[in-house]
Amino acid sequence: MSQMITIQVNGESFTLPAGSSVSNLLASIGSEQESVATVVNDQIVRPDNRASFRLKEGDRVEILIFAGGG
Repeated sequence: MSQMITIQVNGESFTLPAGSSVSNLLASIGSEQESVATVVNDQIVRPDNRASFRLKEGDRVEILIFAGGG
């Protein structure tokens, strides 16, 4: 059985397999990766870095959804 980590996503606890990336997180919550901004521990994670950015126990992740309109 693989190790699990617990992180905070938009203020709520979320459990993922150890070694998961930001991309894995977005896929697991069903988020459209092109339409969100991701911030881990107050650091912006750009879309081209999400697959390689590994999450660690206790990380704080904010997923910000872009809203269009006028």
